[in-house]
Amino acid sequence: MSTDSAFSYENLAATAKAAPSGTTAFHSTLVPLLKSWKTPLYSFNAEILDNALKSVDANTCSLVYLQITTDALKLASTAEHVELSLAALAHVSTKVDLYQLQACPRVMHHLALALKSIGMETQEHERICQLLLAMVEQINLQMISTRHSTKSKKGKAAKTKLESLGADSNRGVRITPLHIECLKQCLLARRRQLHLQTMQTVIQVRLDAFGSLTIETRARSFMEYHLYASMVCIGLDEFEWALQMLYLVFALPARHASTIQVAAYKRLLLLNLAVNGKKAKLPSFFAGSHLRVLENNAAGYVSLADMFTSKSMGQAMSKLQEMQATLENDENWGLVNRILHMMPRHFIKRVGSAYSSVGMQKLMDITGFAFCPLAAGDPFAELAQYIQNMNDPSVVLEQPAGTTTAKDAIVRFTDARATISAAEQRSSTDCIVNEQQWAMLVSEKAKELEELCQHLSKLDRHLGLTKECVFIVKDQN
Repeated sequence: MSTDSAFSYENLAATAKAAPSGTTAFHSTLVPLLKSWKTPLYSFNAEILDNALKSVDANTCSLVYLQITTDALKLASTAEHVELSLAALAHVSTKVDLYQLQACPRVMHHLALALKSIGMETQEHERICQLLLAMVEQINLQMISTRHSTKSKKGKAAKTKLESLGADSNRGVRITPLHIECLKQCLLARRRQLHLQTMQTVIQVRLDAFGSLTIETRARSFMEYHLYASMVCIGLDEFEWALQMLYLVFALPARHASTIQVAAYKRLLLLNLAVNGKKAKLPSFFAGSHLRVLENNAAGYVSLADMFTSKSMGQAMSKLQEMQATLENDENWGLVNRILHMMPRHFIKRVGSAYSSVGMQKLMDITGFAFCPLAAGDPFAELAQYIQNMNDPSVVLEQPAGTTTAKDAIVRFTDARATISAAEQRSSTDCIVNEQQWAMLVSEKAKELEELCQHLSKLDRHLGLTKECVFIVKDQN
């Protein structure tokens, strides 16, 4: 340990004490020091870590805590060093200050990189994820409380405070490098309970804007966050949530398609086949030239989606087997196995668009259910069981009198509206029996549509004038 190294940390701590959060000294002295900070040590030193942490006031200088802990994580070379560094981070995680992080977000970026490296070396992904969850929860709570406190203020004072915190301040929960690394560590940990905790603490917290505390990587952070969030949702079988996350990967305007969007598009095609039984469509505002790039890079997936919607199950399963190597290389084979049981229902319901009833043999021939991995034993018995498990009132399995085998059963397809209760029918449009009632209904719907158009028009003008939208466009130019 050199004396210069000790002095460097002592100066950092002393500067932090002399520059409380929110003061001019904080912005003019401490923030520039941290932005240009380079680790003064060449090797891990437990004494310096311990002394430095003791000398810093945690209530006003959480940035310094984070910087010193980040240095320690980067220099940790033994299990003992890692243990000391993670213990220090556990102490820091409860004292994160949002105001300071907004002033110097690159500290979070360096901390996320250090934790990623430690996770790869030690494989302690669960522990690292727990630490990050604690920090993310603190940050989210401060963002939410800051947003509400700002909204409650009126007049010039509130505007002055908003401007003093910067263009990106007080907009609610925004994405940070710690949010993204938390999702990554959760996926690597492969623990269902951790997935549930991450879902509640990170994913289900509503983002108030497209914002990120790291403006330089705003678009990339937004896309990464939602791609990894979708993977956590898939791990919990929350497929509708996963679809929402994947669609948001394509929500920002861009000059070109990214590799993140290519990966998301492949998963989106597979997941939408399982959930909705058809090829996924991207938002209409997504550039056609970008879509062509995505389709070229995911040609096999697009071919599978087209085949799924126009061919039999047997051909679709054959295509999946052909693509196994590609799916494994893209790390999507596990997703296919997870959603495979959802796919036959769409082939079965598709038959109902042409037939009101059909025998099991004909249904088997049309759908190609015999080629499905679910039909391991008696395919007719498995198909009958699958239809019962669908629990869909519009697909009814009937056993004719005098027959006992599943092969002799008949499947009847009914209009879903026929299964609505009498009370629900009375409140539906089916109870409208004269032209006057229809005219009133159409008039009401037209009025609602006009109000919606006016609202969207105002929203477009609002987005065009907000700093948030300007920042997004600048990021892509």
